[in-house]
Amino acid sequence: MHWDVIWALSGLASGPLLVAVGRDAVGSGAAPVVMTSICTGLTGVMTIRFSGEPHLPAVCWLAITGVPLAAIDLACLRLPRALTGGMALGGVLLLGQAALLDGDLPALGRSVAAAGGVFVVMLGFALVAPSFGAGDVRLLAAVSLFLGWVGWHKVGVGLLLTLLLASVTAGLLVVFRRLGVHDPVALGPSVLGGVCVALLLP
Repeated sequence: MHWDVIWALSGLASGPLLVAVGRDAVGSGAAPVVMTSICTGLTGVMTIRFSGEPHLPAVCWLAITGVPLAAIDLACLRLPRALTGGMALGGVLLLGQAALLDGDLPALGRSVAAAGGVFVVMLGFALVAPSFGAGDVRLLAAVSLFLGWVGWHKVGVGLLLTLLLASVTAGLLVVFRRLGVHDPVALGPSVLGGVCVALLLP
């Protein structure tokens, strides 16, 4: 149980890193503090939902890396390769550890297959939709690692929720004239939101 407490507080412990990333990406001010608060809340919720589960560290890592990615994408429409790569690499390592602890190597294989499958599909989509960038492809592939661990149905639900959130967000921004019809939309926040909701659902 003490490990659950540690992972619940991991979002707060990562505060200095989030502040540094936030200052570089979105400038000084309240944004880094907001990022740390959101990250702490997410790791706390993930800990409550997955208490005692071997993949708890992995989903907390998803929150720790996902929050700054969403903030950076929202601020300047980019998803740094170092952060998406860190999310994916950390996910493979932590889910690999979970597979060894739980004796569930098929779940790890499913995670890797989900990430690879989503990468190929999204790459094909990006080739015909120029507004869909390489960073979006990498991010969707990375988060699919975590969804795939739970099951193929979670991959579908996560992608569907991401699409729904992105569509609603874009629609509202256009209606309130904060965005033109052909302007690019930051997909990062919708990806993080959709994936987290999908993971937290029963």
